Amino acid sequence: MRNPLLRDSNLRRFIAARALSRAGDAVYPIGLAAALLHTGYGASAVGFVLAAATGPVVLFMLVGGVVLDHVHPRVPMIVADLARVFLQGGIALLFLAGRPPLWSVIALSVGAGVAQAFFQPGVAGMLKDLAATNLQEANATLRTTESIVSLSAPALAGLVIAVSGASAVIALDALSYAASGWLLWRIRVAPATRSSGAPRLWRDLTTGWREFSSRPWLWSVVTTFTFLGLLTFGPYDVLKAVVLIDRFGATTYGLLLSAYSLGTIAGGLLGLWIKPDRPLRTGVLVLTGLAPLPAAIALQAPPTLLAFAMVGGGIAYAFWAVTWSTAVQSHSPARTMSRIYAYDVIGSTGLIPVGRALSWPAAAWFGAATVLLGSSFFLVLGCAVLLCVPAVSTLRRMTAGTHAPQPATPAADAREA
Repeated sequence: MRNPLLRDSNLRRFIAARALSRAGDAVYPIGLAAALLHTGYGASAVGFVLAAATGPVVLFMLVGGVVLDHVHPRVPMIVADLARVFLQGGIALLFLAGRPPLWSVIALSVGAGVAQAFFQPGVAGMLKDLAATNLQEANATLRTTESIVSLSAPALAGLVIAVSGASAVIALDALSYAASGWLLWRIRVAPATRSSGAPRLWRDLTTGWREFSSRPWLWSVVTTFTFLGLLTFGPYDVLKAVVLIDRFGATTYGLLLSAYSLGTIAGGLLGLWIKPDRPLRTGVLVLTGLAPLPAAIALQAPPTLLAFAMVGGGIAYAFWAVTWSTAVQSHSPARTMSRIYAYDVIGSTGLIPVGRALSWPAAAWFGAATVLLGSSFFLVLGCAVLLCVPAVSTLRRMTAGTHAPQPATPAADAREA
């Protein structure tokens, strides 16, 4: 049955734009790694360039959130897409010309990361403007579409590399941003109320922090995920690849990742149909379905059982992502949405790189299986903690005709006027 939300041409364009961007994001690391290796660089160079692309996102996302809260996010997002067209296109041309200096690839990657920081915080605000009364369905549709793209894009990257070379994949990434910018340009929507006046960085960051910290359900979840990034998601990201490839080979590992992607598609579809009255409580309960996955890897489960665990983990994480995104968008004021989103992303993911970096020393000291079992344990513990937080377990779903709570800091709001 066709999703009735997709009858809205503006929402169709936005979801298509996000799908194209996600496709580019999925194939770019593959093409970049292949291009660097084919031109004689080693694995350390790949790491440096990828870090150059992701580091500025964290450093500048709060600045991007401030800007996007003062203007409708559509225009800055289009500018960010256009910037990435030229930056990623420049990287593709460098590799087409031969073996580029590493500093030039790093410099262009830094620029692309800065552009991403001025794009990503606007996603939540745009979706709220486009589907204010159907946020869960919109988030579920977006999550499902992105999962489908994430499942198919790596195979496309491999085919393009085999036929045309790695630089062609990077060029396709640039084209995906061009298509995304064009689709965003065609969107016409009446913007919600946003902060007035010119941006003032410190004042606006302080106001955004007050809005963020005045919502216990919000900072409780983000704080918990900060520690889960260090103790669960960071170590799991690294060790799952190392352990599974060593045990079964790269082909089986790829198939297992495909099973996880299929699970995320199913989890997104589940979010279309299930609309719990207390979304965060239900989402946290479902998220515990991810906990068996690291444990199954640690306990040397056979591939068939691991495939089921992958599907279950994908369902759990995708459904949680839908309920969480919907709660943040529906219970946060539009005028500080981008700043709240930036604080959410930085807090939730900030320690994941540390967890990844520490996974090897921890595995060497305690054993990979022990660290993976710890990942499962800490996930269950984190979910249990969240279920004990009244603000999380009692938060109710916003329905049509209801309004998000009024801002908790009227004095700060008056200073923004």
